[in-house]
Amino acid sequence: MNTDFERQIEILPKKGNSLKDKLFSKDYFLRSSEYSISTIEKDVIDFNDKNSITYILMTIGFGCLFLIRFKIKDSFLFYPMLIFVIIAVIANFIYLKTKKRKIIRISNSYLEIENVKFEWNDIYDFGLMVKPNRYMTYHELIVFSYSKGRKTYNLFNFQNQEDDIMKNLNYFKKKFESNKNKS
Repeated sequence: MNTDFERQIEILPKKGNSLKDKLFSKDYFLRSSEYSISTIEKDVIDFNDKNSITYILMTIGFGCLFLIRFKIKDSFLFYPMLIFVIIAVIANFIYLKTKKRKIIRISNSYLEIENVKFEWNDIYDFGLMVKPNRYMTYHELIVFSYSKGRKTYNLFNFQNQEDDIMKNLNYFKKKFESNKNKS
């Protein structure tokens, strides 16, 4: 047990059950042990930000459909607005398709995030910092590494995948520890 890391984890805010915590959207840290373990049987799992790109393009597409559906026939601004929206959709599509993808790769021997590899024997613990705000909740993955220290990674591009990421991290960490104990 590493007392320095344990002290850092104890300092992080915890999830409160009081009404004040729920009303004022207080940030809190969830340790890896607070998540269940995945039952998937793979050697490597990749998470990418492809889903967030799809959501952005779908939102823009629905906005265009809304504009076309509820157009005002006699409005002289309709056609310039429609052309502007079409150009904006095409520009966003090109930008999002050429943008460098973020990938989280979890395997039997390592965790790779933002081109940084953490070997399982180098990881002390990990968890999610949950940052709720008025409109959406942001998540950050915090990895406590013996050689690299405390590293924080924003998971904004991995919306709705945070639980799966944590479950699979727990699965591979437990698998590594059980293989280490067998040796």
